[in-house]
Amino acid sequence: MKPLVNEFTWSVSRNGLFQECRRAYYYQYYGSWNGWDAGAPERTRRIYLLKNLKTLDMWGGTIVHDTIAEALRRYAIKAAPITAGELQATARQKLRAGWLEAVNGEWRTSPKKTNLAELYYGNGATLPPEQTERIKAKIYDCLRAFAESALLKQIQAATYLAWQPVDKLDSFLLDETKVWCAVDFAYTDPAGALRIIDWKTGGENEDALQLQLACYAFFAADKWRAKLENLRVYGVFLRDNAREKEYPLTPEILIEARERMLQSAAGMRGFLRSPLANEPLPEEEFPLCTRERTCARCNFRELCPGAPKAPAAAPAQV
Repeated sequence: MKPLVNEFTWSVSRNGLFQECRRAYYYQYYGSWNGWDAGAPERTRRIYLLKNLKTLDMWGGTIVHDTIAEALRRYAIKAAPITAGELQATARQKLRAGWLEAVNGEWRTSPKKTNLAELYYGNGATLPPEQTERIKAKIYDCLRAFAESALLKQIQAATYLAWQPVDKLDSFLLDETKVWCAVDFAYTDPAGALRIIDWKTGGENEDALQLQLACYAFFAADKWRAKLENLRVYGVFLRDNAREKEYPLTPEILIEARERMLQSAAGMRGFLRSPLANEPLPEEEFPLCTRERTCARCNFRELCPGAPKAPAAAPAQV
């Protein structure tokens, strides 16, 4: 098997972490590398474990996205009904399975298993009922809104041949930089426009979503040979009763987005000792974040010298 290589790539999420905290960026993309290997140094394995932590809200968002993607794939294969009750039942199973993984500490030997930050940095066993009930209600509300939305009816009315692959991680090249993205859903409407949909389980961040949807547009042009003038991109805010908002794709917006992506990639390369080998500068060369609120919710606060010292109550044995 060909050995894994830590190649330089760009993504919207990678850019977000780079802008938020350079040291967390180092941990996420360099310090954690090879941490899945039992023979890796203990600190590397610890960083990899922390990399895979999820907050309750991140976990809930993943469950919503996965449940919707699975339902759409089943519908494509055998026109299986998509109802709120069935979606919520699937999500309930995922919630139970993930919770057991977290409280039983399965992540200690399999770091990809569910590991919740609130538990890890808490008592490792329980959370206040209001927290777990809030996430469950959020997930159920999002799935109900999706199942009852006019958008789902439009999707179901389109032939499967008009669909693009559902929520599939893929990449394209932007000026020789490999860019990763996963389009939640895309289909060609009766008027011939390719509609790209991004499900959102949180609030609306217009600037971040505009960049993300522009990235999807570049991907569609590269991979699906779509004409940019024929694209329409939408954020669908499931917490807001599946409210749809179309984001513009003017030439000016696309030029600006492209420049932002390339500038971001150049900034990341500025922290490489060897850009060709994607070898980073020493850890100490990645500045620490100075925003207390950011540090307080960072996955890596257990190890980071700049974070408030609040050790995990249930440290992992790795």
